[in-house]
Amino acid sequence: MLVQIMDEGFILSNKFRMAVFDELASGETNIERIAKKHHIILLVAKKVADDFINGDILEKKGDKYILTKEGEKLATSMR
Repeated sequence: MLVQIMDEGFILSNKFRMAVFDELASGETNIERIAKKHHIILLVAKKVADDFINGDILEKKGDKYILTKEGEKLATSMR
């Protein structure tokens, strides 16, 4: 599996990645609620979450999505 390098530019370059990341950084853990709130097709929101998981900034625990330490660092640098 190829791991993508996640950086600020990668997230900010796409409105869906930006919306999902902002919600995750704010503490939301449910991808369905994020998709609904931002009017994003659920499949697209899940694809973004999968990209974040592959980039090691997000992990899935049960049905919750939680930022990793790297994801938290990235969220802090983007504020």
